[in-house]
Amino acid sequence: MDLDHTFVTSDHHFRDWKNCPIHEGSAEDEVQRIALWNSEVGKDDLVLYVGDFYESAPVTCTGGVADLQDLLGKLNGQIVLIKGNHDRMEDSVYRLAFKDVVTEMRIEEVNLLLTHVPDRTKLRPGERMIYGHEHRGYVPLPTTRDSICVCAKWHGWKPITLAEAIRQMDAAQG
Repeated sequence: MDLDHTFVTSDHHFRDWKNCPIHEGSAEDEVQRIALWNSEVGKDDLVLYVGDFYESAPVTCTGGVADLQDLLGKLNGQIVLIKGNHDRMEDSVYRLAFKDVVTEMRIEEVNLLLTHVPDRTKLRPGERMIYGHEHRGYVPLPTTRDSICVCAKWHGWKPITLAEAIRQMDAAQG
């Protein structure tokens, strides 16, 4: 795996601005966030999306599969969805649009667990965690030597490389 061409991010909650004031943003913000994404990610890069990509709750989802495919067509990269608590459509629907869909992912070569909701009980000895989900409030959770939150809000709404996520954990104090 090329760590400089593999990106991680989470919690854009694309399309959520249509019906849910809880999550930040507007149609204009979404256009800007797509541009920020594409400024970092190339067409052939891999993106490991750590949950809450698209607001798909039945009460808020107005576009369905066609809207999801349209959105993905605007984003660079081959995107693997690691499902979050707002990614509620059936896996078969997501597989029509994403490169793959999983509930969590381990990358053995760099000893990482990628999961939407942080859960240290899932960590194997020596393993580190990349997670999302924690984007409420105004201050990000601190990066530690064994974990980093990759919520887009805390990284300028841009995916970061897996190499950068690892560098930030290596540099952390706790």
